[in-house]
Parts: sequence; C-alpha cells; structure tokens
Amino acid sequence: MLRVIATFILIYLVFRVLTAYVFPWIARWYLKRYQKRFYRENPSAAKAGEKRRQQEKERQRQMKKPDTDKLGEYVDYEEIKDD
Repeated sequence: MLRVIATFILIYLVFRVLTAYVFPWIARWYLKRYQKRFYRENPSAAKAGEKRRQQEKERQRQMKKPDTDKLGEYVDYEEIKDD
C-alpha cells in the first residue's frame, strides 16, 4: 500500500515539473521555430512586425513619462513660529 502511495506521489511530482518547466520550454521552442519559418516565407510580414514592435515600444516609453506640464509650479512653504 505504501508503495502505491509513493508511486502516485512520484507521478504527481514528475507531472508538476513537466508542466512548470518542460512544457513551456517546448512550446516556446516550437513557436519560435514556426515564427522563423513564417518570416522567412513572408519577408513583408517581418518588416510590418518590426514596425509594430517599434511603435509599441515608443507608446510604452511615452506612457512611463509623467506629464510634468500639468503639475503646476513648485511652491516652497516655510513654517512660521508664533512665539
């Protein structure tokens, strides 16, 4: 009975490792392989994809910058003591 429980635990742990590390790695490798093949067969799509990535990077860069024009002037207050 203990051997059966240990076998189930071992199968569970192997499955967890596979789903957490191995399957995502295989999926990334598989998608990159087909992406390279697609861009090799469609060079115009590669140019359009690069342009879209550049636009996305520029949009993200602009979103990170705080808009300082709308903040107003800096006012430095000094505390006055009434002694």
